[in-house]
Amino acid sequence: MNATLTKQKYTEHAIPVWLIPVTLVICAIVALACIVVSLQTLAIEDFGGLGDPVKVFAALVVLIPTSASIYLCAGLLLKHDVSSWLVPSFRDARYGLMFFFFIGAALSFTYLIWQSGAFNGLEYVVTGFMNNAWLGFVFAGAYVISWIAGRSESKLLSNAAFLIGAMGVIVLLVASGLFQGLEDLAGEFTKINIIMSLVTGIIFSVLAYTYLMRGPAFGETPWQRTAWQGWVMLAPNILGFVIFFAGPLLLSLYLSFTNDTVGQTPEVIWFDNYAKIMSFELKTQAMEESPQKSLTFGFIVLGSIELGENRLVIGAKDPNFWISLRNTIAFCLLLLPMAIIPALLLSITLNSALPGMKIYRAIFFLPSVAAVVGTAIIWRWLYSPNIGYYHNVTASIMGWANTTFGLGINDPQISWLTDPNVVLISIVLLAAWQIVGNNTVLFLAGLQGIPRELYEAASIDGASGWRSFWSVTLPMLRPTTFFVVITVMVTGLQVFNEPYALFPSRPIPVQAQTSVFYLYQQGFFSFQFGYASAIAWFLFVIIFSLTFIQFRLQRNND
Repeated sequence: MNATLTKQKYTEHAIPVWLIPVTLVICAIVALACIVVSLQTLAIEDFGGLGDPVKVFAALVVLIPTSASIYLCAGLLLKHDVSSWLVPSFRDARYGLMFFFFIGAALSFTYLIWQSGAFNGLEYVVTGFMNNAWLGFVFAGAYVISWIAGRSESKLLSNAAFLIGAMGVIVLLVASGLFQGLEDLAGEFTKINIIMSLVTGIIFSVLAYTYLMRGPAFGETPWQRTAWQGWVMLAPNILGFVIFFAGPLLLSLYLSFTNDTVGQTPEVIWFDNYAKIMSFELKTQAMEESPQKSLTFGFIVLGSIELGENRLVIGAKDPNFWISLRNTIAFCLLLLPMAIIPALLLSITLNSALPGMKIYRAIFFLPSVAAVVGTAIIWRWLYSPNIGYYHNVTASIMGWANTTFGLGINDPQISWLTDPNVVLISIVLLAAWQIVGNNTVLFLAGLQGIPRELYEAASIDGASGWRSFWSVTLPMLRPTTFFVVITVMVTGLQVFNEPYALFPSRPIPVQAQTSVFYLYQQGFFSFQFGYASAIAWFLFVIIFSLTFIQFRLQRNND
């Protein structure tokens, strides 16, 4: 009996006779089509103004399905059990072909939706929904009737609720013009490219599903089935990363070695952009001489240091970048204590059993999810020298101190957004206010993970609350603190939104110009895309190096 069931189960999942021949034919067609497209890509004279290297790279990318189909079909034909770099095993070939046809089906249907204008039709449907929003009360009424039916166990009311909801859906779809849109969409299927994309998508889908259901015939184990199912779940995210992140990342790396700008094809200049960024010059001169006079042509004074009767002049080819980097480092050093220490103190307070703590936790976390542009507008009002809250508070404090103690202190009248000495601090306050809530939640999670037995043991040993904090709380919060420091540091080194939104007029003050904002300025105001890409990668190296050093230090401390 068991043998019969096993044989029947294997027969149900056996490899169809047509599967391998059809797979070979489809793979051969795809390989030839990719070769033709690759050759056509190389024949394009102006490849989007990106130059020949990008054109060659695109042609090679188009050939990936060709090599993949040949590689996978070789494993399918040989049917051997051991995987190698030259030919995959029979089971691995099935995984590869399943993914290959899945990608093909997704691309085919995406092209179908794009060319048929289905995305544009959604706009009209949404507009129809908004124009007939009153029908939402019908669904609300159907829900109320359904709720009453569930309480009273009345089948009549339940059916009535279903009919009302269904009629509401039909009326809403008709009123929104959905059926007219479907009729217009059906008219697009007379075009040959749309018909071909539909047929191709269906063929790829059938092949992908067939390979999906033939696991036992390929010797698949339950663990292997679970593994590829996980990869299928990750596939949309991986594809999105490759298309929308890895692709632009590689393009920016290429542009960083070119002189790319508006209206011209980029030419490869190798490391000239990086040389311009890192070019320094140190010159010693007499105090009475002009600092610029001692520098080589092309270098601009970045700063100077007095050395007795002489002066050490520091020059750079791009001093604005180094000024922006100095501002970024200063911003990060100010942000770290202002975003971490208050968060730690708040988390300790919120970790207590006082009433209403859940409400306070939500309140403190709200700034972390607030939009930067909206909060920046509010903070511009707070910083205003005329109606600003901070100005009124400092003026009131000074007036009270002068009246009460007779100090005679003048109102400082701090110009938060114009004073060069305060501009950077105003940005730090805004950034810290937004980050503190998120850091508080992280510290709170770390505090709740500390065993209470440690505090009880410390109390038995006679440790005070302050001593328990230093000897128990801080050491146990080390992993959380390390994570918070890393995230705050990376956030500080990448700061852009705050200065961009806080200073609507251009150019912004020099003291508020951060490295990422300077990158944005070079790319989208000066249109020096190659140089801006080089700045981006230079900043990436700095951020990666600092993060790596911190990880190494943390590992050594552990």
